[in-house]
Amino acid sequence: MIMWPFRVKRKDRRSGRVAFLIECLLNQNARDMGAAESPAMTRPVIDLLAEKDVGMVQIPCPEIACLGFPRRRMPGQSIRDALSAPQPTACCERLAVATADRIQHYLDQGFEITAVLGGNMQSPGCAVHQDRTGSGALADSSGVFMRALSVELARRGLQIPFRGMRNADRKLLNEDLDWLRARL
Repeated sequence: MIMWPFRVKRKDRRSGRVAFLIECLLNQNARDMGAAESPAMTRPVIDLLAEKDVGMVQIPCPEIACLGFPRRRMPGQSIRDALSAPQPTACCERLAVATADRIQHYLDQGFEITAVLGGNMQSPGCAVHQDRTGSGALADSSGVFMRALSVELARRGLQIPFRGMRNADRKLLNEDLDWLRARL
């Protein structure tokens, strides 16, 4: 395996800081029909990261990856229930391992991971709800994928802060942006 010398201060302009974002923050077209909050992207999040010179790594949409673009499920079944079935859950776990691998690669090269940015409070795959113990763990009400990613990062001993970017409510999004601004 080739190891690139990124730990050595390079003579280029990279910031060395990266945030991992769910796909729909960068591309609202990935959202389930009727769930898009803007025409293209969640610009306040993208603009803040760009302003603070933080690179963005897209996390593939777990709903699309595990259920297909139309979010295939039984009639009357919610997306959350469909993602919670054995095969889609295993798919979310594989996606979590791949995302954790990518985070680990950045960390191994000396980059700072500023946050994992998830979705709205109702997102079946990507909601981020902190548990009430203050441990930093995600509550069971979090999305299926985000819980799997949190478990995988904890298994590796990695402590990366998670935050939902709740763009369905302007006031809540402003709170999330304040949190993110303080981290950067």
